[in-house]
Amino acid sequence: MNNSQRRRMWIVVTGLILFTGFIVYKLVTFQMYDAEYWAEQAEHVVQIVDRPDRGTIFDRNGAILAANTADYQISVAPRMVTQRNELASALAPILEMPRHQILDVLESQLPYVLLAGRVSGDIAEAVRQLPYRGVYIDPLPRRFYPQSELMCHTLGYVDFEGTGGAGVEGYYQRELAGEAASARVHISWLAERQTVMAQEGADLVLTIDRTIQHTTERYLAQGISQYNARGGTIIVMDPRTGAVLAMANLPCYNPARYFEEDESLLLNPIVSRQYEPGSVMKLITMAAALDSGVVTPQSTYYDAGVLEVGGHRTVNWDRSAPGTVDMTTLLSRSLNVGAATLATWMGSEQYYEYMRRFGFGRPTGIDLMAETAGLMPLPGDENWAESFVATNSYGQGLAVSSLQMIASTAALANDGYMMQPYIVAERHTVHGVFRHTPTVLNRPISPETANQMSAMAVTAVAREIYHAQIEGYTVAGKTGTAQIAEDGIYHPTDVVGSFIGWLPADAPELIVYVKLDRPVPRWGSMTAAPLFSDLVRELVVLLDIPPDNVRLQADVMAARNGGQ
Repeated sequence: MNNSQRRRMWIVVTGLILFTGFIVYKLVTFQMYDAEYWAEQAEHVVQIVDRPDRGTIFDRNGAILAANTADYQISVAPRMVTQRNELASALAPILEMPRHQILDVLESQLPYVLLAGRVSGDIAEAVRQLPYRGVYIDPLPRRFYPQSELMCHTLGYVDFEGTGGAGVEGYYQRELAGEAASARVHISWLAERQTVMAQEGADLVLTIDRTIQHTTERYLAQGISQYNARGGTIIVMDPRTGAVLAMANLPCYNPARYFEEDESLLLNPIVSRQYEPGSVMKLITMAAALDSGVVTPQSTYYDAGVLEVGGHRTVNWDRSAPGTVDMTTLLSRSLNVGAATLATWMGSEQYYEYMRRFGFGRPTGIDLMAETAGLMPLPGDENWAESFVATNSYGQGLAVSSLQMIASTAALANDGYMMQPYIVAERHTVHGVFRHTPTVLNRPISPETANQMSAMAVTAVAREIYHAQIEGYTVAGKTGTAQIAEDGIYHPTDVVGSFIGWLPADAPELIVYVKLDRPVPRWGSMTAAPLFSDLVRELVVLLDIPPDNVRLQADVMAARNGGQ
């Protein structure tokens, strides 16, 4: 090796030594002196949020009643837009905005501007197809109701903040919404990436069948039109369990467009509004009198056509004075004097004890938002008067909700057991499936009294309420024609016409309450009763309830086979 080669070798070796020394120096300073600084540079904290999807609502057969979709918001970043005139011309017809307004935004120096707050998917897709930079499309969750206005008051609605505002959506807000998860997460190249997971909203399965609900709403709309009513209500319930099979109220609204409606329309009148029920209350008065032992079905009283209690004169609706009357005739002819007589015979203490047993004056506890308690003044209350013993007996001077009326009367069809009404049959959560168990609220009367009441209500339909009869089925029921109190007085002509009936009377599977607001003609027997009959003729087919002769014959055959 000559001197020239040795010199080059030492130059290379010296360079390698210096380079290695520099590397060692940097490693030492990086690990010993600058470790904290570089750790801060390599790691930072971010807020991570995982938002759950709202649960879906199904009918009892799996049809979707409420689900999730999205609107979109359109924004622009003016500094990133290079073709301002072209973009403004393209966006103007899509967003239905003036071109000059969009151009003003695009020529601004703002970093980010919202152009359209909520647009449909079609509009968002049209914007997405534009070949320009600087346009952003962001989804905004929104509730979707595939059945449009069907059972609007029962389902309720969800606002743009994701909060249920009425009905099932409001009552089950917490379960449906789920629980968002968020965390401050350290992002580092040296650490494992962390994640958060939201608790998804529960899915709900209702007791309501979409077909039965649609049928009920169709007949209600026809009845309102036919009888020139301002509105109306129909509730269909299984008296054995309290399961609501249909809950219809008109006028209705589209829950997806709730913000376009008057707030008063958003409440469910079936649970949130109270009214004086009229003569359907005579069923409860009679049941109380029988159960207390004050009368029997064969008892009689003398009806002179007028009865004064507490300074108030009660007269019969037809101004009749029928003389000696038995209990079945009292119910069949819907005699106000008779009902008032029974309540006075019981006395206020015993009468109101039975009214409390039947649930008046307190909510039923149904799983729907904003249920009213009704209004039932009691002896000793400041606004109670002695005359109320008489007027309450035939449904005046107190106020109920439609749901309270059907829930209390259902006890007559269910061996005296009053069941809690309910809408949701199942809740499907991340923890499993939870099924509703039918709940007994009270047993206000004995099975014997309930059977006596059913027999008397069957006679009432057979004798007087011809329009409520259904061929092949024995129907028990009662009409109501209640004056409407306005500004402290009763309206001279307008009424609430109603009919409540259950069948088959000897083994009820169905109870239906029909209420029409201000119908013409005004009598429940001529409006609500025929509407009940028309509807139930179709319901017995949809629910596969056989006629009496077929059902009884099947029972006989089953008994014979069981005895062999």
